[in-house]
Amino acid sequence: MVGCARVVNQTPTLPIKGESYVVLPFENYTETPYAGYRVASILEGVLASKGYNLIPRVWSINERELAVEEIEKLKESAVKNGARYIVHGSVNEFRYKTGLDGEPAVSITIFVYDAKENKVVKNVTVSGSGWVHESLGTLTQKLLNRAF
Repeated sequence: MVGCARVVNQTPTLPIKGESYVVLPFENYTETPYAGYRVASILEGVLASKGYNLIPRVWSINERELAVEEIEKLKESAVKNGARYIVHGSVNEFRYKTGLDGEPAVSITIFVYDAKENKVVKNVTVSGSGWVHESLGTLTQKLLNRAF
């Protein structure tokens, strides 16, 4: 029987929960359509469930992946709407493995940017593969819960 592999690398702590956060769509480096939107949406739920103060979304799902320049414009909009911390990153893997088992496999890099201090205050990389009965969403949520 093969177990699930999960790896989390991160800086030690996240800034205080009382400050305002916004999660932006992640850059999608996978072949899975909308993986960046999917991960951002799951992360919003995880952070909200842990008591982080999220400002309303400054984005909506588009019919295509956002370009880096568009994400930069969203960062500016988020700051104007009161966000102190901007959470963004990239999705490096978001798929079901090929073969008989078809386990989910996810790899995400996350940056928490402090708009006031103009620097990244936390970075996280989470990767994992799950069991054949797990969905990509379930595995992603488990990984993000461990990271935050």
